[in-house]
Amino acid sequence: MATIRAALPAEYEVVGEIAAKAYADAGNAPDYYLSVLRDAADRAANAELLVALHDGRPVGTVTVVRPGDPYAEICRPGEMEFRMLAVDPESGCRSIGRELVEAVLDRARAEGVGRVVLCVSETAHRPRRLYERMGFQRTPERDWSPTDDIRLLAHGLHL
Repeated sequence: MATIRAALPAEYEVVGEIAAKAYADAGNAPDYYLSVLRDAADRAANAELLVALHDGRPVGTVTVVRPGDPYAEICRPGEMEFRMLAVDPESGCRSIGRELVEAVLDRARAEGVGRVVLCVSETAHRPRRLYERMGFQRTPERDWSPTDDIRLLAHGLHL
């Protein structure tokens, strides 16, 4: 089981590289988005950046977003959103993605948030399966496309 907490400034570079590598390896990020993924310091300043540690080293990350945050894409009042979930593909840690999502759900419950939402690329089959196994349901009316060649599928979970 991982330790999940707010990322520290000394970890931003490695956390950014975990996100960029995971998305690049999965083929889910155009080149311009890799620089966004690498900029963990900006995510920490404008949202909540979490890191998962295994044996004391970062192996995963997720960005927690609230309505009005600069990184918010689809969350509305009464909701929490998470973005940029990534696990170091070389970590060998199989449950980190689920543990990060559970940490987001725990934060939402603690804050009295009624729903957690996310968007995932239609080509990201493995993450979509994880979210659906965890009870997230499609919310197609919130699907959107940041570019002509990327379609993001919205999901939500009532708490």
